[in-house]
Amino acid sequence: MKIHFITGATGFVGKYLAEALLEKNENVWVLVRSTTELSVEGRAQEIFGEFLHKWPTTFKFIEGDIVSINLGITDKDVAALDKHEVIFWHLAANLSFSVVNKENVQKTNCVGTANAVTFANQHAKKFIHMSTAYVCGDSLKFSENELSKGQKFRNHYERSKSEAEKFVHENCKLPYKVFRPSIIIGDAYQGKAEGCTFGYYRYTFMFYFLRKNIMKKLESGGFISRLFKLVGSSYDEGDKTLTVPWLFIPYPRNGIVDMISLDHVIESKVELYDKEFDSMAVHLTHNDPPKHRFILDSILHDVGFRKFKLLPVPPKLFAVSAKVLYFVVFPIRKYVKSVMWYIPYITTRCEFDKTVIEKHYKNPPKVSRDLIKRINEYAKENILENIEI
Repeated sequence: MKIHFITGATGFVGKYLAEALLEKNENVWVLVRSTTELSVEGRAQEIFGEFLHKWPTTFKFIEGDIVSINLGITDKDVAALDKHEVIFWHLAANLSFSVVNKENVQKTNCVGTANAVTFANQHAKKFIHMSTAYVCGDSLKFSENELSKGQKFRNHYERSKSEAEKFVHENCKLPYKVFRPSIIIGDAYQGKAEGCTFGYYRYTFMFYFLRKNIMKKLESGGFISRLFKLVGSSYDEGDKTLTVPWLFIPYPRNGIVDMISLDHVIESKVELYDKEFDSMAVHLTHNDPPKHRFILDSILHDVGFRKFKLLPVPPKLFAVSAKVLYFVVFPIRKYVKSVMWYIPYITTRCEFDKTVIEKHYKNPPKVSRDLIKRINEYAKENILENIEI
């Protein structure tokens, strides 16, 4: 029997990969570790309760931790795996860009990958590794058969993912594939919303928080309320929109965001993992990425702003304005910092070679207004109100 064994299934992409495989009547086992708050059983029930109910015979969780030798899996569970043809999906990773988390990022992404490859070499038939398109670092052009070309990394996350991918290429003894997605967007389930790649919900939250606070001032009846009304601020109770003709928000001129939908990432992985082709990696990037202005305008509109103005500025000035905002708006400093970390990804663009996806599958669909609106509406209804300052 074939078993799809997934690390990182508790994460943003991993959970949806597990679901997609289960929907195709595949057998899926996932690695789950305990936390200080929850046991393995409790965590599995919290995250995968629906799976356990819907697929009681084809879905299974086992206890383990990728930073442990042998992945922390018991001899009994290893013996159970060895009875089957195992397809090993390694998606577990630490996505933090923060210098404070540098040690944990290195441990999870590099040590964890080494442990996963070592385990897979002994107990699996195929290995699929989740990397990132941004192993390209500061390169402006990057091919699927490249990994090290003298690029400089913008953060430790990029460096750790490059080192992890290099370990796979040099040490995996199985047929393997490496997938390199760019910025993945989609409906993150609540437990993973804040950790969503690109910090999309964090970014959206800044404007949600701003709207909420302008509303409070308008309703206060004090001096600031009168001032806001004097400069044209008003609230429409009917459609719950806030008019702010005085609000100017800068954005990097000609900035783009290489976003791809979660659906495309999952479909591509499921379609290509078993294809026979010889390639160092598969770039899951967008051939026509949306402009940053479009994303920003969509977010502001969807959280309820009207008659605001977007101001195009040179990329360097945009970076400076983000730093100023970081020091001025203390309550949401950590969310502003998320934006600062991602400035390189919206002010420069790498041209990614996409030979494999164009030959064996299809390019991603356009990042449409409907897609962004769906994600933003989901955020408003399920996530933004619950994010802690």
